[in-house]
Amino acid sequence: MKKRKTIMKILILRTTPNIMNLKNYNLQEFGLAKALIRKGHQCDVGYYCGKEHDHVQEIPFDGNMALKVLWLHGFGAMYEGIYPSLGKYVKDYDIIQVGGYVGLTSCWLNIFAKNKTVNYNGLYYCKDNTGDIKKAKLFDKTLLNLQNKRNMVVATKSVLATNYLKDKGIENVTTVGVGLDLDNLVRSTNEIQTNEFTDTVKNSAFNKKLLYIGVLEERRNIPFLLETFKKVNEKNPSVGLILIGKGKSEYVSMCMKKIEELGIKDKVIYKESLEQKYMPAVYQACDAFLLPTRYEIFGMVLLEAMYYGLPVFTTYNGGSSTLMNERNGIVIDNLDVNEWSNKVIQILAKKNKCCEIGENAHKTISEGYTWDALADKFLKVYEKRLRRTNE
Repeated sequence: MKKRKTIMKILILRTTPNIMNLKNYNLQEFGLAKALIRKGHQCDVGYYCGKEHDHVQEIPFDGNMALKVLWLHGFGAMYEGIYPSLGKYVKDYDIIQVGGYVGLTSCWLNIFAKNKTVNYNGLYYCKDNTGDIKKAKLFDKTLLNLQNKRNMVVATKSVLATNYLKDKGIENVTTVGVGLDLDNLVRSTNEIQTNEFTDTVKNSAFNKKLLYIGVLEERRNIPFLLETFKKVNEKNPSVGLILIGKGKSEYVSMCMKKIEELGIKDKVIYKESLEQKYMPAVYQACDAFLLPTRYEIFGMVLLEAMYYGLPVFTTYNGGSSTLMNERNGIVIDNLDVNEWSNKVIQILAKKNKCCEIGENAHKTISEGYTWDALADKFLKVYEKRLRRTNE
């Protein structure tokens, strides 16, 4: 006799003290919640609503389905939303998924709702991430000791995050990754939207186009990116760089000055921001994606670039440690301009190799790293939580 499927009631709780814009295309909680509902489970999303009273909002999707947003009254403390009323909702759910293990709300749940709580952790050790690591060390010496580490059940965003937690003695850790919500992405040519900027990129005189999308900030190593591009362009003057992203004014000014100093201004197309609906046109017009980041919990741009079939050049970070291998991307450990530029030149020169890497990258994401593909991994983690509760 076939075992009857257990229907779970799940709450995915976000603890950042920001009122979320539900029109944002990249709400990870929404992507996962919709996937779990499609699997037949009940899944709500909990968000911070500041001084407003608790209230529920229903969001329809897929024509006949809906997810509920539980807006929670709260206040901010240590960059975290604290929800005074959370306790009264705990009884309504079988599973409460909360963010990383470092946090007051996470700690409270792991003590007072320990048999229902699953953490979803992205943090890993990196010397360039000093702020979060200092906070984690303080937490480890104080609040972590109040919890039973052997009872904790954790899903992580990356292999690096898994290793980080296991080194702390947290044993029940599973790497699941991060997904793309394909409801918000298009890939077929007749659906892709264009504008004046995307036409400029597509119709530029550059024979090959390298792409960077993201915040212009120190962590992302933009001067190194520009120096690498300069070396590539010296060998192949027909290569251009498409740079899309905002940043703090001083840092952006420094990057623009760097472009002038390197003599590559006429080789760079820069735009501060671009609506998400036009991004697919940019991805499809470019030939490779560069992300020389020092630290990346995962990197949605890695997911997107790979989904759109671009060879990605990046460092060893949270996303690349989990997504990439020698067949679907290029991971370069050292931040060495000559090594990076030589690798880019080498791959770009081989059209078949570029296509092969891009096709493998797309297959990796479309088959394994959409929220619908990851839902079963999360459910296995939830089932582990429930099994440990009933043992």
